[in-house]
Amino acid sequence: MPGAHNALILGIDPGLAGTGFALLSGPDLVLSCSTIVTTPGRDGARLLAITRHLRDLLAGHPPSEASLEELFMGRNASSAIGVAQARGAILAVLEECGVPVFEYKPSQVKMVLTGYGNADKAQIARMLGAQVKVPEGRIDAHAMDAIAIAVCHARSRRMSQAAVQ
Repeated sequence: MPGAHNALILGIDPGLAGTGFALLSGPDLVLSCSTIVTTPGRDGARLLAITRHLRDLLAGHPPSEASLEELFMGRNASSAIGVAQARGAILAVLEECGVPVFEYKPSQVKMVLTGYGNADKAQIARMLGAQVKVPEGRIDAHAMDAIAIAVCHARSRRMSQAAVQ
C-alpha cells in the first residue's frame, strides 16, 4: 500500500488524548494536517478512533514513509503509558499496511529544525512558519509536532542520501 512512486511522508505525533498527523510532500509543502482528539473513557475505544483516522489517511494518500517521535519518558508516567499505547496501535497499522517507519528523538527533531536540541515549541513553530508552507488556518500543537517530525524526516533522508552519493 505505500505510495513508493510518491514522496509523501506521514508525520505522526502519537498520544492517547490527541494524536497529530501531517502529510508532507517534498521538503517544504504540508498537504494536510489534522489532530484526532479522543474523549476520556475506555482506552480500547480511544485507540480504535486513532487507528480508524490513520487508516482513512493511508487510504486517501498512501505515504512512502512514516515518521514518529520516539517515546519520551517525562515526569508523568500515566501520560507516557497512553502515548505508548497509541504508538503501539499506530505502529501495528503502519506495519500491516507496509509503510516503513522511522523514529526520531525529540532532541533530534529540534536540532534539525532549529539547530538547537532544547528549542521550545514557540521556536519550533517560528522556524516551521518561516521554512514550510502549511495549510491556512489554526494548527494545534499536536498537528504542529507532526509537521515537525515529518520535516525532520524529510531533511534527515535528504542528508543521508546526499552522503551516500
